[in-house]
Amino acid sequence: MSIKYEVRSNEKLGRYLVAAKDLKAGERILSDQPFVLGPNSDTSLVCFNCYLPLISKFLVCKNCAVAPVCPGDGCPEQFQKWHTQQECEFFRNLKLNKGINPMTMVQNVGSLLVLRAILKRDFNHQEWKVFMELETHLDRRRGSNVWEYYDNTVKFIQSLGILDNGQNKDLVQKICAAIDVNSFEVRGPPIPAIECAEILRGVYLQAALLAHDCVANTHISINDRNVLVCHASTDIKKGDIIYHNYTDALKGTTIRQQHLMIGKYFICTCSRCSDVTEMGTYMSSAICSKCKTGYVSKKADVWECNSCGKETEKTDIEHKIKCCSEKFEVINKKDEKDLEEYIKNVSLVLAPNHYLLLDAKQRLAGVLRDIINREPRPTKKVMRRKIDLCKEILPVLEVLSPGICRTKAITLYELHATMVQLSKKMFDGREISASAYVDELLNAEKYLKRSLEMLVIEPGNSPEGELCAKALEEYRALKLSMAKVMDAIHAQGKSYQSENVTEVSLHPEVD
Repeated sequence: MSIKYEVRSNEKLGRYLVAAKDLKAGERILSDQPFVLGPNSDTSLVCFNCYLPLISKFLVCKNCAVAPVCPGDGCPEQFQKWHTQQECEFFRNLKLNKGINPMTMVQNVGSLLVLRAILKRDFNHQEWKVFMELETHLDRRRGSNVWEYYDNTVKFIQSLGILDNGQNKDLVQKICAAIDVNSFEVRGPPIPAIECAEILRGVYLQAALLAHDCVANTHISINDRNVLVCHASTDIKKGDIIYHNYTDALKGTTIRQQHLMIGKYFICTCSRCSDVTEMGTYMSSAICSKCKTGYVSKKADVWECNSCGKETEKTDIEHKIKCCSEKFEVINKKDEKDLEEYIKNVSLVLAPNHYLLLDAKQRLAGVLRDIINREPRPTKKVMRRKIDLCKEILPVLEVLSPGICRTKAITLYELHATMVQLSKKMFDGREISASAYVDELLNAEKYLKRSLEMLVIEPGNSPEGELCAKALEEYRALKLSMAKVMDAIHAQGKSYQSENVTEVSLHPEVD
C-alpha cells in the first residue's frame, strides 16, 4: 500500500501531516487505533470494561474486586473490552497493598483515562514515547483554572503510588493536557432500548498530528470498534497540508476562535477566519440599519457595511446579536411555531446565513421531518417549507464544508425524501402530469446520489451508516417508481418529455 502522508514540522504548526501523493476525495488517508480511550473528567459512572453507563447498580470485577463492571449478565459481547489483564492485576495489587476499594474508583471515574494512559508506560514503551511528545501547552495551563481543576486527578494518581520518587505532579498535569489538547470525542456504547450513552474521549496518535483549518480537507469517522478513519473530503495535491476542522463549521468566527483558544490554545488565521465575510456567507454579520440591504461585518473594533460603508459601534451590533442568542436559548426548539417566529423576527436583524438563523433552520427542518413522518396526511405547505429550508442550508455547507460532509449528506437525503413525498402527493392528486412527476423524481435522485456518495464511507453501525443502508433501499425504490411511471407513459402511446428543466444548483454564490 502506498504511503499517503508524511510528517513534517515547523514553528507555527509543530508536527503536522502533508499528502505524500495526490489524494482523491473519498480516499482513505489513515486509520488509527486509540492509544487510550475513556470517560470524560466530569462523566457519570461507566463500566470500566465496556464503558456502558451504570445507571442504578453495578458489580465489581471478580478477579481484582475493584473495577466497577456491568451487573446481571455482564458486558454485552459486541462491545470492546477495556479492563485488561494487566490493569486487573494492577488493581488487585492495589487492593492487597493499599486497601483500595471499589468506591474509590467510583468517586474517581473521571481520572480513569489518565490512569490508563500512565499504565501504558509499562506495556507499550514506543506509543508512550509518542504520546509524551504530543503538544500540551503546559506552560500556558500552569496556574490556570484548568490546572486547578485537575488537582484532584493529581492527588488521586499520587495516592496510588505509581509515580517514582523523581516524578512530580507535573507529569500528571502533562498527561491531562495531552489528552485535553489532542483527544477526539467518541460516542460510547448505548444502553439497549433507551440508546443512552456517554461521550468518551480518545487519543489517536496519528490523527493527533492533523493540523487545523476551519475549512478542512478531511472527513473523520470512528467506527464501533473505536477505530478512527480519516478520508480526504476533497482532492488533495501532493505536498498539501492535511487539515481537520477542530471546531463546528456552522458556528461564527468569534465562537470558533473562543473554542480554539480555550481548548487548543491558539488563534486560527485560516482563510475563513481572516475574511470578515466568512467566505461570502456573512455567517456572523447583521443587516445594515442604514441601507437595509448591506451586511455589517466586524473589522477590528468597528462593524462596517459591505454596501454603503457605514461604520457601527461594536457595542450596538454585539448587543443585537446577544439578544438574538439569548432569545434562541429560551424558545422551545421542538415547536414549529416558536422556531418560525424566531426565524421571522431575527431575519430582520441578522444576515440570512447568520449562524443563529442556520441553527434555527436546521432545527425547524428536523421538526418538520418529524411532522411529515408522523402525520398520515402531511400538508404540501409543510413539505414545501422543509424543502426550502434544506435548499437554504445546502449552499452554505458547500462553501464552508466543501466535498464530503456528514451534515451535507444528511441534508441532501432529507431534501430528496421530501421532494419524493411531495411530488407523489401532487401526482396522486392529479396536480402534475406524469412527465412532471418523473422530472421531480429525477431531481430527487440527483440529491440522493450525492448523499450516498458521502454516506458510503460512514461506519455501518453508526447513525449515518444506518442512514446509508436506508438510502440505498430508497434509491432502488425510487428507480422502480420512475420505471413504473415511464412504462405508464409509454403504455398510453406517449413519450417522456421533460416539463421542468430548471433545478436548484447546490453551488450558487452565497449572498
